[in-house]
Amino acid sequence: MESTMKQARKEYEEQVSGGVQRIPEECLEKAIGLTSPADACRASAVSAAFRSAADSDAVWERFLPPDCDAMLERAVHVVDSSKKDLFMELSDEHVLLDDGKRSFGLHRSTGAKCYMLSASELAIAWGKIDLYWRERLDPDSRFPMVAELISVCWFSIFGVINSRELSPSTHYAAYLVFKLTHDASGLSSRSQISYVEVGGQVVGSARTASFHPCNRASCSGAAIEEASSSTMSNNCAVNQPHEHKEEDEGGIVRYPRERVDGWLELEMGDFHTGTGDDAGVDFRMELHEFEELQWKKGLILEGIEIRPKN
Repeated sequence: MESTMKQARKEYEEQVSGGVQRIPEECLEKAIGLTSPADACRASAVSAAFRSAADSDAVWERFLPPDCDAMLERAVHVVDSSKKDLFMELSDEHVLLDDGKRSFGLHRSTGAKCYMLSASELAIAWGKIDLYWRERLDPDSRFPMVAELISVCWFSIFGVINSRELSPSTHYAAYLVFKLTHDASGLSSRSQISYVEVGGQVVGSARTASFHPCNRASCSGAAIEEASSSTMSNNCAVNQPHEHKEEDEGGIVRYPRERVDGWLELEMGDFHTGTGDDAGVDFRMELHEFEELQWKKGLILEGIEIRPKN
């Protein structure tokens, strides 16, 4: 009985495989190209015919941004790969553009564009005066130089990116990427706020932001890892900003998270891009403190990363 069932199953699989083999590869490519990068990878495991179509340049060119070739002409180093390999490389690691002033990559699940604006491409108050800030090398950075805060009281950092540089109809978030020196101080003021604005209007609301990681016991590394594992199925833990309502002040404070590359990142705000048919708008991502004016030091700034929020 068992051998009969195995034989029947084998005959059925051969019939299905034979049917797939008769489908023109161009039709398979068009069908798979209408799905997603993740679905294309799954399709390659179905059969040899599916794998040939799913790995083709015709499919993966659909997942790459229309202006990808033009973007890569600005790359510091030549990038020459098949379309699938190019997608995988860009979703694994950013490439440097514009003489190393920014980096560019792709979101693996959706193919949406991702950027990081280096410290040299940001507007930093007093950033060109060595008494307050200095450029320095950092072996952990993807960029040639980072910016280190020596000492300021008037603190302001902002970056700008145009919607035409981003993927249309996408929910983005901006993250300040940084490290702290062992003697960092003055970087948790309650008047330190971050936000994203477009056309002079704040998107959503401004948030109080601390550069220092949260020191609550419930936010220890083990607790966060456990929470992340318990909510991995719905992507909640890693996509939501780390923030708490502080009882003594009555406001919500946003804290940084540690990244897998060892840097810290603080969500500055989030925004949605339009359909791509408009003239393009500038998104301004800012973090500042110029009310308490307490002296600050010990911030090592890599840049601002812009990537899909979910």
